[in-house]
Amino acid sequence: MDKLSAQTEFNRLTNRGIVLGYVWIMGVGSVISLISAYQAKKIFNTSGFTLEGKSRITKCNIIGIAGLLVWVIAIAIIILFRKK
Repeated sequence: MDKLSAQTEFNRLTNRGIVLGYVWIMGVGSVISLISAYQAKKIFNTSGFTLEGKSRITKCNIIGIAGLLVWVIAIAIIILFRKK
């Protein structure tokens, strides 16, 4: 894969992860964001660390983890405050 096509694929994956993570924070978007970050990291590593935008991988990871934490907190609140 040449550098231009690798950069294009990297941009596509990271942009998809960031947008879906923000828009769909408590849903599948968080998981898609984490998967996109993993795939982008693989592309980044196989390119020899020459692609631009490594910070977007971190953004995808943070957004994905934040979305999953929202789910964990919401479920914990439901379990703690349910009526018996």
